[in-house]
Amino acid sequence: MHTDDELGQGMTKDDLLRLLPWLDKKGTDRFTGVRYEEITDRGLVITTREGKKMTIEADTIVVALTLLPNTNIVKTLEGKVPEIYTIGDGKEPRLMADAIAAGARIGHAI
Repeated sequence: MHTDDELGQGMTKDDLLRLLPWLDKKGTDRFTGVRYEEITDRGLVITTREGKKMTIEADTIVVALTLLPNTNIVKTLEGKVPEIYTIGDGKEPRLMADAIAAGARIGHAI
């Protein structure tokens, strides 16, 4: 189960400015502030802010939820190596350019 109140969190403004009009042109329904309950043979079952349960009928569902950091490799390496520097999606999901810049900063520092 997951809820989000803002579409496109984590996307660049340029990508969002292209995506939302394209979705409008295609007549795509968008819902915010809902809880995603389950995917069934008929589609996606959600609960609205008002508590109404409904099924959005669909043949295909694209999951585009807010990303979470992947800290597994850091946990695996703790205590096994003298230093660990967490960057990129291990720290927080962002753009590839941000991860490259963080890697460069850490590389210069060590």
